[in-house]
Amino acid sequence: MFKLAQRLGVSRFEADEAYLGALAAFQRKDLKEALAQIESAIARHPGRAEYHAALAWFQLEDDDRSLARAGFDRAMTINPYEMLANYGLGMLAYKDKDWEVAAGYFLNAIAAQPDRPETMYYLSLVRHRQGDNDRALHWMQKAHEEFAAVDDKREKQCRAWIREFAQLADEDRTRV
Repeated sequence: MFKLAQRLGVSRFEADEAYLGALAAFQRKDLKEALAQIESAIARHPGRAEYHAALAWFQLEDDDRSLARAGFDRAMTINPYEMLANYGLGMLAYKDKDWEVAAGYFLNAIAAQPDRPETMYYLSLVRHRQGDNDRALHWMQKAHEEFAAVDDKREKQCRAWIREFAQLADEDRTRV
């Protein structure tokens, strides 16, 4: 019966329904329900990298970094170009102040989904930490454009960083 259901796509449909339920619960800030729903989705269709990355993100939000890292790694073994897995691993590296590793994951996330301003924002902060204020300015300007396009309040934070990075980049150029 399982094979027939699998051929008809029933388990995939149920998995997608559980996944959507998990996202809705997460938006309502019901982390317990989000975790239960995403685990149900994974049980029905374990080969979806996106599901594993979402589970890992929920675990990261629940401040369980080791489970989150394992989940992001699982997602990456299924699909090394999974945006959320790359972004999540980038966030973990960022929190560990491992700037080079964080930059690599954020660049992979941007390659997978180029219009995500959160990724550009954090890549900008990484470049600043690495002392490359020109590239920090570039990425923060791009994040600002994307946040402004959707009227996101984080656009104001970007403007403040843009002013700071522009000043620092000018100082860097005058020193050379």
